[in-house]
Amino acid sequence: MPPKRALWSEDDLVAAVQAVQCGRLSTYKSAERYKVPRRTIRNHLQTASLKKSLGRKPLLNDEQEAELVSRIMRFAAIGLPVTPQILRRLVFKFCEKNNIKHPFNQQAKVAGKDWFKNFMKRHPDISRRKAQFMNPARAQKLNKFIVDDHFQRLNEVYDKLDLKTHPEKIYNMDEKGCRLTIHHQQTVLAQKGAKRVHLQSSEHAESVTIAGCINALGTNIPPMIIFKGKRLKPELYDNLPPGSLVEKSAKGYMTNELFIEFLKHLARYKTPGKCLLIFDGAACHLDLSIVEVADSLDIALYCLPSNTTHELQPLDKAVYRSFEHHWDSELLLFMEQNPDKKLTKARFNIIFTAVWSKCMTYNNITSGFRATGLYPFNPHAIPETAFAPSVLSEAAAAVPDAVDIENSPPRVPSTPMPPGSPQPSTSMQEPRIDHTPKTPSKRFYKMVYGSSSSDDEDNVPLAQVKRTSFKQLLPTPAKNTEKTPAVRRKAINYRGTPITKDLFNKNIMERKTSKMKKTGKAESTKENRESWYCHACKQDQEAAMRMCCKCSKWYHEECVGLSEEDDDDFECPDCS
Repeated sequence: MPPKRALWSEDDLVAAVQAVQCGRLSTYKSAERYKVPRRTIRNHLQTASLKKSLGRKPLLNDEQEAELVSRIMRFAAIGLPVTPQILRRLVFKFCEKNNIKHPFNQQAKVAGKDWFKNFMKRHPDISRRKAQFMNPARAQKLNKFIVDDHFQRLNEVYDKLDLKTHPEKIYNMDEKGCRLTIHHQQTVLAQKGAKRVHLQSSEHAESVTIAGCINALGTNIPPMIIFKGKRLKPELYDNLPPGSLVEKSAKGYMTNELFIEFLKHLARYKTPGKCLLIFDGAACHLDLSIVEVADSLDIALYCLPSNTTHELQPLDKAVYRSFEHHWDSELLLFMEQNPDKKLTKARFNIIFTAVWSKCMTYNNITSGFRATGLYPFNPHAIPETAFAPSVLSEAAAAVPDAVDIENSPPRVPSTPMPPGSPQPSTSMQEPRIDHTPKTPSKRFYKMVYGSSSSDDEDNVPLAQVKRTSFKQLLPTPAKNTEKTPAVRRKAINYRGTPITKDLFNKNIMERKTSKMKKTGKAESTKENRESWYCHACKQDQEAAMRMCCKCSKWYHEECVGLSEEDDDDFECPDCS
């Protein structure tokens, strides 16, 4: 066995060095008392370092590794996390540009696996994680302006209906698609080193739509089950939670007619009096006939902003998150007990009922309303870290450092701003709605593997010391200024809004008037305007502009999420 080394602790080293520095003990006596080698004490006296370290020194010093850690955290916060392979390639490139001697493979041009392993040990605050996929539209849409505007409008609805002290009148509904198979790969036992480990399960299974509804008091109403088909067999009604509503549709999805049936189903279980139903902006939820039925049933409707329900909807946030996990567990148990039976629509109810009772718990429901700020009403419930991915669609000057997001002060409630006061950044005025921005991943990998002269908004002191810093090799992607194809009309749910008859009547009138003339649209020529000042981004730069039809202020089309295809009258965020 190799001799045991470094059995002393760092506290022993500190005490031994301090005893020698104070003159109380000699190096010999100090080494004997604290069990620290005399030569080790002498070396630490010369270097003035009190940190215990064995073996070779790390390739990068503490400051360089601290900068690298900050870049890793920043990219993870904005939705472009760094993989181990990219990190190793980046470190190799950093050493080459700064003439740092290294033992890395010159042909592979990546740092070694041993270096990466030791780097992870030195920085336990960084760990390997499985990233969740996020649609670029969700990353762009979930920003401070949209969320603050949502809570401001919701606050008006709460005050109007007196809901802040009546959680039993606040409801949230959402659909959940459930495939009749296992949803996720399972961890199983097999021979070590086996190359083929399979679990027999259907790859292309039929889906069943589940419409659930909960209220802020922590209760839920019986679900609505939608099967695909033209006829409902009697066995589809068996073994469901008591009071469940069973319906059918051609494709197995929710429709306008079925949503009306759901409202009638809700009316049988809701508390007496006016209630509020909060839901997402699916097309099957937005129709004039739905509003008329809801009014007759004493149900007020509120639509959440598009592409934000993963943070603003209680069912998505807390209840449905565990559904697939419990579903897979129950399905595996069913397969074990019934190896000769396949999961069909007739047997769906057996598994679903067991899963539903595990998801619809009091703790899950109340934590969902609390995390989304719906009850207790809390406009600051969404943490600042949730807005970090939206920085790729904001102006560079307005982007905060993602590393300091958690320590940033709480957001100020959204209030109307007086004229001349500082305005939010460009993406917070009126982001591009229902557009799918081009993913910046190609630009991101180009920055990692290729040269880039673009600067970043972070202030890293080492950038002025080294010839090439990690900030220069791995800069935060700049704002994507490329325009994407735009829809002709903004969707009803481009912001959170109460759904009323007036909303549909207004849209009908706007369609008629927009065909007759175009109002408040400026041509992108220098001859038409002497100034290109935008009241959203506070910059005077040449771009296509729009004038507010009420206050006559000018805005860049890109800053308010418009394009040449939008023909209706434009109202700025202050006037709307």
